[in-house]
Amino acid sequence: MPIAPLLLAVGIILASGLDAMAVEMTRPFETLEAARRDRVELDKRMKREATEQKRREREAKAQQDAQRKREAAAAKAAQDARAATSKAAPSQPATDQTSPAPAPSN
Repeated sequence: MPIAPLLLAVGIILASGLDAMAVEMTRPFETLEAARRDRVELDKRMKREATEQKRREREAKAQQDAQRKREAAAAKAAQDARAATSKAAPSQPATDQTSPAPAPSN
């Protein structure tokens, strides 16, 4: 009787499949509740990640602004130092200019 083992295997497969379906059919609310909890948790995580991303972007922008202000202050200080140095140097007349000699009278 080679058909008996085959029928036994088919019966086991059907029974295990029906058992899994029966569990699913008897507890649909638990499945729905688990899916809802997962969705709520995912929403919270997405909000946290979005908030964290915004915070990182604000920090990066603040650092860029601070760097820009430091560079502007350094440039202004250098310009003021150059202006102060040029004002402090005495202006002397150029010595390479010669005054024209009077023409001899003959």
